[in-house]
Amino acid sequence: VQGSTLLPGTAFVELAIRAGDQVGCDLVEELTLEAPLVLPENGSVRVQVWVGAEDESGRRELTFHSSAGDVEDGRTWTRHATGVLRAGESSAGTSLVEWPPVGAEVVDLDGLYDGMADGGFAYGPVFQGLRAVWRGGDEMFAEVGLPDGVAADGFGLHPALLDAALHAIGLAGGDSDRWPFAWSGVRLHASGATVLRVRLSPAGADRLALAVADGTGAPVATIDSLELRPVSATLTRQDRDSLFGVDWVPVPVSDGDLPTTEWSDLEALAESVDLPGFVVLPCPITSASDPVAGAHEAAHWALNTVQSWLADERFDASRLAIVTSGAVATTADEDVRNLAHATVWGLVRSAQSENPDRIVLVDIDDETTSLDALPSVLATGETQLAVRSGAATAPRMARVRQSVVDDPGFGSDAVLVTGATGTLGGLLARHLVAERGVRNLLLVSRRGAAAEGAEELRAELVALGAEVAFAACDVADREAVAGLLAGHRISAVVHTAGVLDDATIGSLTAERIDGVFRPKVDAAWHLHELT
Repeated sequence: VQGSTLLPGTAFVELAIRAGDQVGCDLVEELTLEAPLVLPENGSVRVQVWVGAEDESGRRELTFHSSAGDVEDGRTWTRHATGVLRAGESSAGTSLVEWPPVGAEVVDLDGLYDGMADGGFAYGPVFQGLRAVWRGGDEMFAEVGLPDGVAADGFGLHPALLDAALHAIGLAGGDSDRWPFAWSGVRLHASGATVLRVRLSPAGADRLALAVADGTGAPVATIDSLELRPVSATLTRQDRDSLFGVDWVPVPVSDGDLPTTEWSDLEALAESVDLPGFVVLPCPITSASDPVAGAHEAAHWALNTVQSWLADERFDASRLAIVTSGAVATTADEDVRNLAHATVWGLVRSAQSENPDRIVLVDIDDETTSLDALPSVLATGETQLAVRSGAATAPRMARVRQSVVDDPGFGSDAVLVTGATGTLGGLLARHLVAERGVRNLLLVSRRGAAAEGAEELRAELVALGAEVAFAACDVADREAVAGLLAGHRISAVVHTAGVLDDATIGSLTAERIDGVFRPKVDAAWHLHELT
């Protein structure tokens, strides 16, 4: 569908019927499709079908979720459908022995699937099962079958067969880009059919009732109501356009551990004769009075420590475990308590990427059980870990559901963009106006309107309907920022200012760190305090 490969909605019906068999429910009372299951070009998708306990009325809740890849990799689960199962009154179904129906008009199928493909609906050979269609009054009659060599064994009602029957909907004069949204009153009377006769009857606005029989006319299934809705192009792109974040997932910790030694400095350790497999080095508490100075101090300590560790060949057979406290948040309701130690994580992550298997990062809480668990936690082989109340978690990339992503409002006052005349700042300014509807911008950089490209940026933004003001300000200068804010009403800040001074860990210096921190870390804190 529109370039994405989807599991058909009829497959959810088949799964719902099978789930009902497991718990003694022969009626799918309701089944609502919420999001398509988009299949990746490579790899697998794990599907979870969940049936709840029976309530007082004999109904059971039903949900369908999927997760791409392995469950253990921390990916989020996406809910695709919900429903209700129950034991229904016995029903014999509808026979369709008289076939084709007397007086029904034959509908020409030439070019049907080519036309559907041109419209964005491309069906593979197994799903091109519509063999004949007749129209009789306001009803449609369809005959569908599986291709030779495709068996129905193992299915109650093969999803490709039922899906093919729905292809007749577009031939009834309605929209051909509608797909199943909600099913009601689904009963399976017989299984194993490879050929179906299907009667599609109106059951209300955008709703159909289906009577399904086999090739002899014997009842196979009954669907009291099927609601159709237009296909949304944005839904079928959900995997390709996903946002990604970091989830902290549990890591099993065994009773075994690795030999470790805790040291306060590496100079004394270097004189040791027998080095353990792991050297545990707690990150010191900074003596700084504010987060900015603490970030500089902690980064300097981390740089000196990592450089010393990597430069001394006596440490080659051991791994360094740097232990922080409160540097990361592992759950939505946890805060980053120690911004200085968070800086250590940023720098050491870079060192890890340049020097695999030499350094481990561990963040602990204040519980003694977490400290006691360190030897076992290090034995997991993970390179980044957090320990809370003795339990270990590790970071994994995971999809972020659009529905839970905050959608910030920017207000009517000016949105301040720092570093606005740089490449990133310009891109963000255009995005704010074109995509977020911002109409008042204060664009700040060291040179302001005198910066190269500033006037071109202003003209482009004004043409998009925005009011634009430039200001020259060094946002790393607290007094300058205070003066800037005194003259403007600000509703939001987008901080893109920064300088680039890349270096590998071995050639990085404290002075280079400070130069990069000044417009980024220092300025962020000034903006935070002053707004």
